[in-house]
Amino acid sequence: MNKHQFKLPGTVGPWFSYWIEYVPEENLGRDRKKWFRESIQKIMLGNPFGRRELSSISVSDLTNFLEGFVYSEFRRDEAAMLRAYFHSAMRVAHRFGGAPEYTAKNYFTPSRLIARNLAFSALAITVVFGVYVSSMSLDRVLRKQEDLMTASATVLRESGFGVAVAFAEDVYYNYLNPPKIGGVPATGPNADDLNVDGQLNDLLAAQVANNPSWGVANKPSLLPDRLKSPVAPLEGEGEWKPTKILVNGTTAIWVSRIRPDDVHTSYWATVTWFDPSLVAFAQVPGTKVPEVSGLTERTGLVPEKLRPFYVAGLNGGFLMRDSQGGYAFDGVEYRKLLKGKASLVTYNDGSFDVVQWGRDKVRSEVQSVRQNMELIVDGGVSQVTSEDQSKWGWVWQGVGSGKNLVWRSAIGIRADGTMVYVIGEAMSAKSLGDVLVRAGAQRAILLDMNAAYANGFLYGPYKGGKKLDSASTRSPERFWAPSERDFIAVYAKSPASRPD
Repeated sequence: MNKHQFKLPGTVGPWFSYWIEYVPEENLGRDRKKWFRESIQKIMLGNPFGRRELSSISVSDLTNFLEGFVYSEFRRDEAAMLRAYFHSAMRVAHRFGGAPEYTAKNYFTPSRLIARNLAFSALAITVVFGVYVSSMSLDRVLRKQEDLMTASATVLRESGFGVAVAFAEDVYYNYLNPPKIGGVPATGPNADDLNVDGQLNDLLAAQVANNPSWGVANKPSLLPDRLKSPVAPLEGEGEWKPTKILVNGTTAIWVSRIRPDDVHTSYWATVTWFDPSLVAFAQVPGTKVPEVSGLTERTGLVPEKLRPFYVAGLNGGFLMRDSQGGYAFDGVEYRKLLKGKASLVTYNDGSFDVVQWGRDKVRSEVQSVRQNMELIVDGGVSQVTSEDQSKWGWVWQGVGSGKNLVWRSAIGIRADGTMVYVIGEAMSAKSLGDVLVRAGAQRAILLDMNAAYANGFLYGPYKGGKKLDSASTRSPERFWAPSERDFIAVYAKSPASRPD
């Protein structure tokens, strides 16, 4: 029999009653077929479902019918036989073109139907969310010049999927793309600094202040000793090399590179030394981070009047929800400052400090306080005893990210009050703490991590900007154009040349 030889009734009741007559008696037996005939007539008698159009019935409609008129009236085995019969009748009607909405090949029990609907809903949400993430990521690639991986991770984090990103990063850095063990770096420690000569003026304080609140550049601080590498040093390793940043005739920023540990010897850790006698520091809020309300004029840019003196930009800390700390700016506490947390303090006079909040003295006239985790160096000693601790990075199911060898950054204050900024592409929390100690840090604060966010750049005489670490994947445009995330701006206190 085919659909051209058979005319279906238009409603459900007649069809359920008629179809049993087409079921061969030898398949059911005379008594069983009689039972089906009588049971169907009993169910359909006066039943509103029987008056519905066959063309409108879906599997969920049949489910509701069975729950309302069959399951409660028959034993479990009888109800199962009737369910199989009604489903087979609807499948035949569908094949003959009379029930186009009934597309399920197998009947779903209520629990299976719920699971099926949930699965379809999850799939739909996944598809929609995937399109959203892809479109937002592409937008960031085009607008922010981020790589696709960075852009996607940012979108997911901002959408509340930090756990998923942390887990994916853990797998990626530890299993899919672990750092190389052994070997030597592809370039020397001073490959991009060889053509710069250091300048030194230790005779006179400057006569001109670029900003009255900072005061003039004073007699320069003494350059630190050569850094000691954890392995046998290569030629030039650990030596301080000058940059082009001059203030009052003196080089104000110097760079040195050493290996981060004695295992991953083909990578550099870059240490940058800033002389607070010659440069000033200030925190610049990003357009989105810190994520606090009430903070106005969030341009993500250094003030226009200070741009001529802007010589370096250094990344800030984690997203506030991951920083475990608070934030204050221009005398307003936008997020509660917590005792015991590592705090990077900048003052209106351009000076800075790294303190443990509530323990160490903080002067008046504070420009900003940015808290981020706990001190990674305190008393000149690394505080990293376990890299799985949550104090060194985002945690997933209680497991810290400190062991992952990724881009990391930190700022430390030395005993002489000068600043060291450390950045490197294959550093754990332990190796970062060790490099900070080698650089003379007495107290140090962990800053942001991963290639997208651990970035430092030089400006001033470097047209278009210059990366402090040449392996960095981000453009110097990051802290020159409006930045979504906060950063530390470094300014020249006085003009480059000494007045005659």
